[in-house]
Formats: sequence, structure tokens, C-alpha cells
Amino acid sequence: MSLSVAQKLTATSIQTPQASLGVALRNIFASLALSIFTLALTGWIWREQGYEMLVVAMGWPHVLLGFSFFFGRVLRGERDSRTTFLLLAVATITICAIHYHYSITGLIYLYFLFHLFRDEIFVYLQTRARHRPGSRVYAVAGVAPLILLILLVPRQQDFRHDLRRVEFAGTQVSSNDWTLIPFKAVPNSAGRDFYFYLHAPQTEGLRSFITHASAADARSDGEMIVGKRKWDQAEDLVFHPHYLGDPAAPAANVTTTAGDVPVLLTGGHSVGQIFRAEKNNLDGVWIPIERFEQSAEHARFVFHIASPPLLPYSPPINRLRVALMLVLSALVIWRLIPRRGQGWQLWIYLAVLAGAFAASQTILRSSNNAGYAFPLIFQFAVVFHYWSWYVFSFDKLRVKSRAPVSSATCPRLYDRLLSYLGSKPHFTAIVIVMNVISVLFVLWYYRFGAPSGLRYFLDYNYFLYFLVFHVTFSFRPILRHAQ
Repeated sequence: MSLSVAQKLTATSIQTPQASLGVALRNIFASLALSIFTLALTGWIWREQGYEMLVVAMGWPHVLLGFSFFFGRVLRGERDSRTTFLLLAVATITICAIHYHYSITGLIYLYFLFHLFRDEIFVYLQTRARHRPGSRVYAVAGVAPLILLILLVPRQQDFRHDLRRVEFAGTQVSSNDWTLIPFKAVPNSAGRDFYFYLHAPQTEGLRSFITHASAADARSDGEMIVGKRKWDQAEDLVFHPHYLGDPAAPAANVTTTAGDVPVLLTGGHSVGQIFRAEKNNLDGVWIPIERFEQSAEHARFVFHIASPPLLPYSPPINRLRVALMLVLSALVIWRLIPRRGQGWQLWIYLAVLAGAFAASQTILRSSNNAGYAFPLIFQFAVVFHYWSWYVFSFDKLRVKSRAPVSSATCPRLYDRLLSYLGSKPHFTAIVIVMNVISVLFVLWYYRFGAPSGLRYFLDYNYFLYFLVFHVTFSFRPILRHAQ
């Protein structure tokens, strides 16, 4: 019978002396402070795009450093390392291929959040044990039902994510005519469903701009949405997709009619439409926008082109989801409940972590440029994971820092290079240099017109593939051998 978390931590504390809970909390507060500061800074400078830039800029050093030690074991030919490498490579390619064809971004978010949760338990155990061998993460009872619970918590709309965002002012709207809202082309868009919406923040009570909607079901491939619900007064927005290479004016057959329903664009709500792209390289949307009041010039719009929900739950499936969440919650509490008052420190640690993520969601969602909650939580989680790993690594180096090995004691060049990561001064220098180089490349791509081919490495949406690689190669499957 497996032990509870409290019992396992108690057993560990009997065998080896542990650091106080204050050490673990100190590290987590440092990671949270650094995460909030860097997200706030990049968001203040570049708004929501700054969050994506930060994820990529800090991500490349994290991915490369995380993989470097595993690759060293592969080069040395340690037992099962090369077989494990092949298995994890196949798993990574499979997940990436599925994502390329079906856009499983929401599931990738969950995949990374599981990685974060698992690593934070490991960080807690190792910090308390002062980096001596201790309890294994997967030996902690209750992890399996908690992972299942995490997979069920997000609702169907939480799986949406923004592919592109464009901001423009009321002065940029064409005079009572069609307005083209351009964005960076979305490759392989043919046959895929998209959801675009317009939002004018801080315009509550204003009647500045209107657009048009059709009372008839003009498009069989989608529906109109106001706020977060289907609008009952019309079926579809009047709009026309624009693709790379199309003329710079809408087609002659794209017109509004007398029977169209006016739709107010200002007032703080969002107005959008689900549709299916007919061609590749979707790069804009034509929308008829008209001025309605004199205050129109002061309005500011945020246009989002997003994916539709990945998993559309029917009402019976949604009720089953809620029932399973209740059962799993009860199971988690039963497996993880401290026995005789022991193990309360872990609960404090996890409560602080959960509270920080809840607070970050509230702060990020309250900003005018906030998109969907789930991607924002994911971005905060990724940046927090980066900083948590650095804080943990420096804490470990304070305890176990060692000088680099010489060629006499270690003839393999790659191992000698890795040994520099075990020295605090060298590790600090390597981390700074790698992050500076990564930041410069990201700025070049996002702000200074780098070649488009770099998007495969520096674009946020493509970087998700490398995060899949990072998470998958963090697993260490145990291969059974015949006796």
C-alpha cells in the first residue's frame, strides 16, 4: 500500500536532516517576483506580444541547457540512454505531427502544466533535502488522480488561443467603407476553422462604431458570437477573408444589404465570427465598419484571430466532466490528506503556488490587452518555470558548486564543457550570455524585420514544438531487462 505524502516526507526527514520550509518558500517567492517583474516589463513595453517574446527569449537557453545533460549520457553510451533517446524522439515527433495537422495547442498547455507541477514537487523535495537523493516525484501518492483532475478542469472555450493580434485606432477605419484588418499570414490555413473577434477596451457606454450582420444563415461553416455566446438577433457577421496575394480591395460581390442587422462594436463587449478558411496564407479580414458618433476617433480596437475550441463538449459530456472532477477531487484529498498533522509544509508550499497562479490570472485578465485566460496562465507558468529552474540551480550550486574538470581527469571534450555548468561563476556567465543572445535574436525577429525563415525557431507558435521536445525529453522511462 502506497504511503501518503505526509508519511513519505516524514520518512525522508527521519533518514536525513531537512532544511526548513522557509528555504523552499524563499525560493518560490523569488521565482514569483522575477516572473511578475519580467512579464510586467515586457507587457508594458510590447503589450501582450511581449509575453510571447519573453517565453521564446528565455525558453531557448532553458531548452538547450536542459537537454545538454541528457545528451551527455547519450554520448557516453550509458545504459539505456540511446534507446531512451530514440523512444523520446519518436514520441516528440508524433506529438508535433499531430499538432501540425490538428492544432492541439490546448493539450500542449496541459502537457507543460503537468511538467511544471511534477518539477515543482521535485524542487520542493530536493530543496528541503538540500539536494541530496530523496523521495521520487512519482512515488508521491495522489499524483495520478491529480493529473487527471488537471486535464478535466479547463472548459471547452479555454482551449482557444490567439494566433494573431492587431491593434488599430478609430482614425485608421475607412470612411463608411470596408476596412481591411491585416495580420501576418497564417500558413496551412486552408480547410481549418478560425475565430476572429473585435474588442474595443475602455469604451463602455460609447456608441462610436457599428458593423453589419446577416439575419440569414449566410455561412454554413460558422456562426456569429457576441461576448462569449451565439447572438440570437443575427446568424453571421458580414465579412470577407483576405489571403496573401489577393487584391487590395474587396471583391465586387462583397456588399452589405438593406436587411443586414447593425451591430455595435464599442461598449466593452467583443464581436466575432467562426469561419473556415478556403485557402492557405490567411492574412486579413475585410469588415464593413461605420462611424456612428463623433467620439469615434478616440476608440482603440484590438483584433484577434484565434483557433476555435479544441474539444467541444456536449451538455451530457460536460455534466460527466463535472462529476468526474468531483470524484477525482475527493480521491486526491483522501490520498493526500496529512495524517496526524504531519506534512503540512507541503500543503503550504502548494497553496502558495496555487494562490500565485490564481492571482496572476486575475491581474493578466484585468489588463485591456488580455486574451484568453488559459493561454495567459500558460505563459505565466512557463516564465515561472524558467525562473524557478534558475533559482533552484543557483541554490544547488551554493551547496554543491565544484571547479571544472581538467583534460587529464576527463578526456571527453563534451563532458569537460558540461563540468563548467557545475561551477557557479561559469554557470552564471553561460546563462547570461545565452539569454542575451536569445533576447537579441527575438528582438530581431519581432521588432526589426528578421528573415521570415527564422519564424520556425523564434515565432511563439512554432516555439511550442520545442517546448514539446523539452517536456518529452524530461521523462526518464525505466526500461525493463530480462533477468
